[in-house]
Amino acid sequence: MVSGKALRPLSDFLHDLYRLQDPAEVLQTADRYASRLAPCDLAVPALTDRPSGSVVLEGVSRDYLESYRRHAGEDLSRLAHLQQRHRGAVRLSEFVSRRELERTAIWNEVMRPHRIRHVMTMCLLENARIVAVLKLIRSGSGRDFSIAERDVLALAAPHVRQAYANAEAIAGLTREARRLPEVADRLPVGVLIAKASGQVVYQSRLAEAWCERFFGRPGRRGPAVAPGLPEPLRRLFHPVRPHATFVGPGGVLLTARVARLGESARGELLVVLEPGSSASALNDRLSAREREVLRWVAEGKTNPEIGVILGISPRTVQTHLEHVYGKLGVVSRAQAVAELAKIQSRSEVPF
Repeated sequence: MVSGKALRPLSDFLHDLYRLQDPAEVLQTADRYASRLAPCDLAVPALTDRPSGSVVLEGVSRDYLESYRRHAGEDLSRLAHLQQRHRGAVRLSEFVSRRELERTAIWNEVMRPHRIRHVMTMCLLENARIVAVLKLIRSGSGRDFSIAERDVLALAAPHVRQAYANAEAIAGLTREARRLPEVADRLPVGVLIAKASGQVVYQSRLAEAWCERFFGRPGRRGPAVAPGLPEPLRRLFHPVRPHATFVGPGGVLLTARVARLGESARGELLVVLEPGSSASALNDRLSAREREVLRWVAEGKTNPEIGVILGISPRTVQTHLEHVYGKLGVVSRAQAVAELAKIQSRSEVPF
């Protein structure tokens, strides 16, 4: 049973835990608070490698470490946490009486020479390979750890493990994020990440250059201090348009593809920018028949009407249209017509 007196420091402990983003800081915080919740003379982190059974202790003398390793297999409070199911915190006195303990080698060669009287362990981390516990030690003739002290640490233990897992995940994402500029700058496309509001979070060198060339706005690489998106790109966000093509100086095309990063409508969006052919080269990408079909679509003709005009079946008309969609990067008749109008308006080359 946890006393009301212990609830406040326990609440502070958990509050601080879940704010941390560094795995090492999680373990340091657990060490600090555990010593407050269950006062002790020494707190020793102990790391056990499951496959080999080897143990590493931190913050102890070499003499203590060597003697402990010889008798680590007798440390029942640590071994309890290697079981598949265990409490988050245990006292050594729960496994062996004082009379029985004083007959063991670990007592005579490790505990008594170093004036260790009472031990309680708290599980900090466990997975298939390692188990980390915090050994709380009381020396001299002091009292044993109480059941209440054990229970409050047992309540905190799963939160320590979860906070550590969270911090590891954040650290992994941070490492990947730091690699983003290096990876993105090697790609043949421009990479840009922006918030739904249009604030730029990151843009690669190519994205920066192409934004300036096509939209007349200098960009900045780096984190969220970057400026807002150019207005033509911002219009792709509300609602999200997965694809658009822009025509720049000299009729050069720039394709923008947009995708959400996550499920939230307020989340960040990924924009991939890729230059295409010039408007004149686009003519070469469409066959003569495909250009004819697209021109009649722009005139508002249906597939059967285009089929009659060109002397082909409506199914063949549709096949040509699907080829046009793929080459222009669109998915509908309206988008194909819009792309055609955009190209014609910005290029002197007849279509």
